[in-house]
Amino acid sequence: MKTIAIIESCDTKYREAQYIKELVEKEGMAGLVIDVATGPYPSYNFDVSREEIVRVKGKEWKELEPRSKGEKIEFMREAVTAYVRKLYDEGRIDGVVSIGGLQNTVMATSAMRSLPIGFPKVMATTIACGRKTFDPVVGEKDVVVIPAICDFTGLNLVTKQVIANAAACCIGMVKTAGHVLKKGDRPVVGVTLMGITNTGACAAIDELERCGIEALGFHATGVGGPTMEQMAEDGLIDGILDLTVHEITEEHFGGGFSYGENAKIRIRKSVAAKVPLVVSVGGIDFIDFAPSEFPPRMEERKYMMHNATMAHIKLLPDEVEEATRSYRERLAAIDYPVKVLLPTDGMRHNTRKGEELYWPEVDEAILSGIRSIENPNLEFITIEGNLDTKEWGIQAAHYMIDELVEKGVIRKEDHNYEEE
Repeated sequence: MKTIAIIESCDTKYREAQYIKELVEKEGMAGLVIDVATGPYPSYNFDVSREEIVRVKGKEWKELEPRSKGEKIEFMREAVTAYVRKLYDEGRIDGVVSIGGLQNTVMATSAMRSLPIGFPKVMATTIACGRKTFDPVVGEKDVVVIPAICDFTGLNLVTKQVIANAAACCIGMVKTAGHVLKKGDRPVVGVTLMGITNTGACAAIDELERCGIEALGFHATGVGGPTMEQMAEDGLIDGILDLTVHEITEEHFGGGFSYGENAKIRIRKSVAAKVPLVVSVGGIDFIDFAPSEFPPRMEERKYMMHNATMAHIKLLPDEVEEATRSYRERLAAIDYPVKVLLPTDGMRHNTRKGEELYWPEVDEAILSGIRSIENPNLEFITIEGNLDTKEWGIQAAHYMIDELVEKGVIRKEDHNYEEE
């Protein structure tokens, strides 16, 4: 019988936990309610007690009782993550679902993120609304997030429907999909892109596909790049064509549309795994902010409105060194041969002569800083033209294929390498 794990704080959400279990059992599956309560009150309607959960980490619940609320939540987060992963490794669960507020979301999604991509995981949460990011909820995994438009304070006409939808989502995945992601026979390459590098990156993807290589596009804002890094570490990607590294620039400013804590693993996890890598500079020359959050010195900056709510803002010449330092440091730390592709006429669209973000002084400062990196593992290759063009993307794809051949991932004769 298929089993769905139900992670709940059963001191306050015991009614909701029982309701989810009833919905699961109605569909011919087993529900396994895991209690992650940390409060002083008793729990009800659980199958796995919090006492059993904390023993996974070698403790007894009575040892935790004197600790602060924050300490108990953190300990329980680690414990339930280890417990759920053990259930998965033993083949005892087929999906995970949870509902709740911040506390339950932190613990439940930590457990969900320990599971492979493709495994059914659903979180209905009160924090999926307002000005909040998805980083703490989904990380680099495919957690399905459902907004809870009403707080979970029992069963009522709103919460019952939200819970039913979350349960149905997980049940449906377990019944009809829910397969852990596995590679096929073709080599796989991850390609980073966003709207401002879409033409070049998509041309690269098309060329890789034409040559028999499966290409996965990852949006270089938010979680796309970090997800690619995680998949590379997990052995699901054979090579990375990292054309767009925009998120790394955002770290210097600590904000912006593309900013996210997860981006700190960019060009790190894949490098640690020594995945064949061809990297470039797409989008490293600008930041993106809403007008209400513009950075200082806007009167000196060149910018254009990307849409009604977001502006693309070119770096200033005197902030290039600091804004791109993290990117240069990551390249300097690479300890195996990689190719670094540098364009001659802009790192995104709207950066050629006569266009809104044309500022050759900024571009040259960025490129000069990269060329000055002292790392014998880096092979700097100049490609004429703008990165966001079809011709540029096709050449980049060929360098990626060269890299796969050099690393022994593929044989050139097995792929339709020559240009049409």
